[in-house]
Amino acid sequence: MNRNPEQHWRHQLVWGIVLIVVGVVYLLDRFDMLDLDVDLDFAHIWHYWPWLMAAFGINKLIAPTTPRRFLKGLWEVFFAAWWYISFEHLWGVNFADTWPALLIAWGVGIVLRPAVEKQFISQREH
Repeated sequence: MNRNPEQHWRHQLVWGIVLIVVGVVYLLDRFDMLDLDVDLDFAHIWHYWPWLMAAFGINKLIAPTTPRRFLKGLWEVFFAAWWYISFEHLWGVNFADTWPALLIAWGVGIVLRPAVEKQFISQREH
């Protein structure tokens, strides 16, 4: 796989941070400073897949190479947060309450695209 140094740095940074966060969380759980109350079986772990999606989105946001990649990263982070909030019923909301947020995010992406593309073009010129 042929990557430029910027992409390589981004991948190292994101996955390094993910490993650090996971390690710290589990270490705090082992020392009873945090109560995860989660057995390590797949029935419980799959609830946390949106965090993995958010990590992929953040990976695209750090030193983005194209406007499309940047906007895709924003969408992935938003979608992961929306899914987690809705699925876990945080703040007492569920899918039926929050689905219009997806339409809003889609519209924001459409509106932001020309501005993001213009910003990328102006950065390349300097």
